[in-house]
This record gives sequence, structure tokens and C-alpha cells, in this order.
Amino acid sequence: MTRTEKLPNMRRRLVWGGTIVALLAISCGWVVASFTISLGNTETGAGAYHPTAALTWWAEASVGVGTQPGVLPTVLSTTVGTPTVLAAAGTNYAINAPTAGDVVHFWKFTEANTAPVNTELELQFTVSTGVVPTVTQITVYIESQAADPATAQTFVLFYDLGSPATGTITLNSVTEIGQQCSAVGTCP
Repeated sequence: MTRTEKLPNMRRRLVWGGTIVALLAISCGWVVASFTISLGNTETGAGAYHPTAALTWWAEASVGVGTQPGVLPTVLSTTVGTPTVLAAAGTNYAINAPTAGDVVHFWKFTEANTAPVNTELELQFTVSTGVVPTVTQITVYIESQAADPATAQTFVLFYDLGSPATGTITLNSVTEIGQQCSAVGTCP
């Protein structure tokens, strides 16, 4: 009979224990339900991707942000069959319509003195700007000179981002792809 007396006590303890566990689960559920997730500060970042398979005769020397020069550069050709022929000496070129004093993103390229002559190069520029990003892609075409320059030459290409007076220029991302064309007017 001792055994039967312990069973009702054990059942009572199980019922009480189960009730306590259930109440804890419900109250924890309410506590968990009261948590909220809020968005923190905006994250920012920067970087530059430099491919390992760059053209050996047309190497990127540096990139950055600056100001459009006072002497406006020549705008590069956007037509595959009529590329802009590089000057004999390093100079500046514009990727899009330039305005003196505007904020620009620039690329400096070094053309080796061993560059193949009369060779067209296709350069694709993708620029993402603005708080809500607007993506713009421009493809320009250049051609190496008819005779190799005596020494390596540096050319600076400017993408005009707009007037600093607006105070709302946000440069989100920039991509540049350079490809040597198989012939003038025949590019990848």
C-alpha cells in the first residue's frame, strides 16, 4: 500500500511541475514577443578591385576623387569604329560631359612605350551615385598612337559627378573594364 500512496503525490507534483513549466513558457513567450529589432546607423565602405589579368601595356596607376580641371579635357569617343586616338604625350580626357570645378572620379592609366600601335581599346565605366543609387554605364573607345611613345605616358580619365554646390553627391560604387579590341571597329 505504500506504493499506491506515493503515486497520487507523484501525480500532483507532475501536474504542478507541468503547470509551472507551462506558465514559464507563456510568460517567456510574452517577453520574447515584446523585443523589437531596430535599424542601426548606415554602414559605409570603400574599396578598389584591381584585376590580375590587366592589359600589360595599359595599366591602371591610381584612382580617386578630385575636381574637374579648369582646362576641360577632350571627351572620349563612344563609337566603336571611331576611337579617340591617344595624344603623343600624357594628357587628360573626359568620360562624360565635363564642367570645370565639378567633383570627379578619376582613373590614371599608364601606357607603356611597348604598346601595340593603332590598337583600339574598349573601356566600360559603370558609376553608381546618389543616396538612392542611380547606375550609369558609359563605354568609350581609345586607340593607341601610330608610333610608340618614346617613354611610358600617363593619361587621366575623368568622370564628372556634378557640382559640389549641390552638397548631395554620393558615390556608391565604380567599375572599370578594359578590353583590347581585335581590330579598329571590332571590339568584344
